[in-house]
Amino acid sequence: MANHNSNSFEGFKTSIVRIYHSNGAVVGAGFLVSNGYLLTCAHVITEALGILQTTEEAPTEPINLDFPLIAPGQKLTASVVFWKSVSDTEVIEDIAGLRLNSKLPDSAQPVQLVTAQNLWNHLIRVFGFPKGHDKGVWASAVLRDKNAKGWLQIEDTKVTGYQVERGFSGAPVWDEELAGVVGMAVAAEKRRENVKAGFLVPTQVLNQFWSELGQLGQNSTNSKPLTPRKRRRLKQELEDLQEPYDLGRARLRKLRKERAIANDPSTEFQLDVKIEEEQGKLDKIESNIEEIEEKLG
Repeated sequence: MANHNSNSFEGFKTSIVRIYHSNGAVVGAGFLVSNGYLLTCAHVITEALGILQTTEEAPTEPINLDFPLIAPGQKLTASVVFWKSVSDTEVIEDIAGLRLNSKLPDSAQPVQLVTAQNLWNHLIRVFGFPKGHDKGVWASAVLRDKNAKGWLQIEDTKVTGYQVERGFSGAPVWDEELAGVVGMAVAAEKRRENVKAGFLVPTQVLNQFWSELGQLGQNSTNSKPLTPRKRRRLKQELEDLQEPYDLGRARLRKLRKERAIANDPSTEFQLDVKIEEEQGKLDKIESNIEEIEEKLG
């Protein structure tokens, strides 16, 4: 399973994009969520274009970006196709969906979005572009819980090292325990010097926003015949999913057996939570398998 997690993280790194201002300055990050479609923060796009953060209409100007960890300097363009501007009143805000206008780098892979009921103290990794680091740096932290807006709090408990700050916006947040993306970095604490904290838009919200965009991406993908290279990649992805699927089913069977013989409320509750989390992971893998099988025909 360790090898699977490692391979998943290597794939995760290929999804990360670096977004540029028209003058060449790096303004933030984004990530690939399906072949040809990306997510980032709306405020990253407004900064890239030099327009107001609260712009309600989706911008039409092209966005410049690259995949820094697999094809640095290979500039691509993308167009905004879905838009939720920065807002003090909307529950879902500060999210932008982009469609690439250029061919993907061959090794680029979409992220795996994952969810769980309780993420407290989960270790995370984030790759961003704070001031003076256009080539990017890695930050690590732990997760806390949601605030009243539904954003999940990030807290850096290290004494040294990089933290989530300005320049990380739009970056996918990798959860070490779940081996997948649990959200998108959206904000960082700026007013309190001694507080190393930030926030992410959780996957549940991204999934809600992504439903229409995801369907659009699927229709677009299915409308074109698969090239031999894409077919080989899909078959490999399908093969890679088999091990975590089998392991997930085995863990679920074990948990259900333990639940059947549990004889005190506290143990029963803990097992119910674990069963729900494990079922959620398995459902996600099954969904990915079905999606790949549909594409393969």
